[in-house]
Amino acid sequence: AHLGIQGTAAALVPSSRAMGGDEAARDVADRIFAWGSILGLILASVQWFALPVITPWFSPLEEVQRAVKGPAAISSFIHLVNGLVFAGEGVMLGLSSFRDLALITMLGVGVMVSCLASPLGKTLNGVLISLAAFNLVQGLAVTLHHVRVSPLRRRGFKLFKKR
Repeated sequence: AHLGIQGTAAALVPSSRAMGGDEAARDVADRIFAWGSILGLILASVQWFALPVITPWFSPLEEVQRAVKGPAAISSFIHLVNGLVFAGEGVMLGLSSFRDLALITMLGVGVMVSCLASPLGKTLNGVLISLAAFNLVQGLAVTLHHVRVSPLRRRGFKLFKKR
């Protein structure tokens, strides 16, 4: 589902920019960020609330069912953040911002490797936290890029759009 958002952004942003300019592409990109966030929230919520129902399917042992709660909670958070990550990456791909995307990914990998090299990397929850840290850095960075660095960034403050 997240890859669908990314592919949609990579296709629609450049086509709307070619047809209607930066303003049209910005509107499309903003909508894609919104839909990516909604999708992330839906996937995170479904996983979180389905956990008590589906864990007994995989193991009847009470200890296993309790042990899976931590990793599942972290995975739910990752879904939430991935809504922004995949939307932002798709927008950046559509704008051919490959260098910036590579730098953002390098930053995220650096954070993840740092977490893995620390004592966090010795536990399953720690490994998932390092993945969550990677995704959080990616999500914040692609959103910041969209708002402040991208060719589609807003210039000045507009309270209401003229139609």
